[in-house]
Amino acid sequence: MPRRGKSFTLIRMKKTLIPFLSLLVACNSTPEIPVVIADVQTENCLAHVEDDAADDPAFWLNEEHPEQSLLFGTNKTQSLEVYNLQGKRLANYPIGRLNNVDVALSVTLGDTVYDIVAASNRDFDRIDVWAINADATKLTLISDTSMNTELSGVYGFCLWNDAANKKTYAFVNNKEGDVEQWELVPDSTHFKFQLITSFQAEGQVEGMVVDYDDRILYLGEEQGGVFAYNLDNMSQERVRIPLSGDENKELAYDIEGLAVYSMEDLHLLVTSSQGNNRYAVYNIDKDYAYLGVFGVEDENGDRTQETDGIDIYSGAVGDIYPAGIFMCQDGFNYDVSGTKEPQNFKITDWRSIEQALGLK
Repeated sequence: MPRRGKSFTLIRMKKTLIPFLSLLVACNSTPEIPVVIADVQTENCLAHVEDDAADDPAFWLNEEHPEQSLLFGTNKTQSLEVYNLQGKRLANYPIGRLNNVDVALSVTLGDTVYDIVAASNRDFDRIDVWAINADATKLTLISDTSMNTELSGVYGFCLWNDAANKKTYAFVNNKEGDVEQWELVPDSTHFKFQLITSFQAEGQVEGMVVDYDDRILYLGEEQGGVFAYNLDNMSQERVRIPLSGDENKELAYDIEGLAVYSMEDLHLLVTSSQGNNRYAVYNIDKDYAYLGVFGVEDENGDRTQETDGIDIYSGAVGDIYPAGIFMCQDGFNYDVSGTKEPQNFKITDWRSIEQALGLK
């Protein structure tokens, strides 16, 4: 069982008074689902109030000093933003319109082993990779910036650090449903890229995540549901995850962000249901049995809405989050007075979600 901290009561049903403007935007959400309270929200994204800017979060654990761990967030107008666990922006890397971001650990480049953060860059249709330094202001770009994918308009993205074969891969897609798998090929100082495979999904796609335990790529088709691909046999027929669309009235398209939670007796797939502002949970080990939905709101009652990207860290973040954390983008962000602000990201103790859905 995951280690437990002190008792807490962060869960409440959707009976909180929400700022009126927020309620108007979320008018298509159904009340009375479990809602967990975010422990932290980041500073607002560096963008204008009406910009669709913040998109996808990714978490990096500082193993030596967990309280100094980092949250990366893409800014679709300009950059990669870096936050601490208190939500303070530590750095901003204006390299282009980044869409999705992911982290991989212990990747070898030359004589050095790095933890890396990488993202899809829409300005150049390429993949950007940085070496992570505990000092967020000193990330080092270590990828070949002359690389170009074969896609027009890169969009969704995720990494796969295949430890068994000692190779690291990046998956990238576009809105037309084209998906590519690239190997990160190290030379002495930078990663180059080699195209491994490509395929065509049946509809518009974005969210992707690799389940390291089962060696499965999960791909979200925004109007078609979630599909599983066997990474050891990509020619094998894909499997559609049940209850990911019309079969489940608690969800509504688009199915956007995807994340996996894997810790001891819990092996779960989590998706964001952008069409009605909630997150759905499935038990991977029990044929994707549907376990329920939950919402997220801040301490002022501002519910996360139209979430794009999500991420989960499955493991203890020191004594702060002993069972891991859940991160999500907030597409409509409001302050305590109901005034709309630029988008941001929310961080939630995973134990709150466990309690809300009765997972333990």
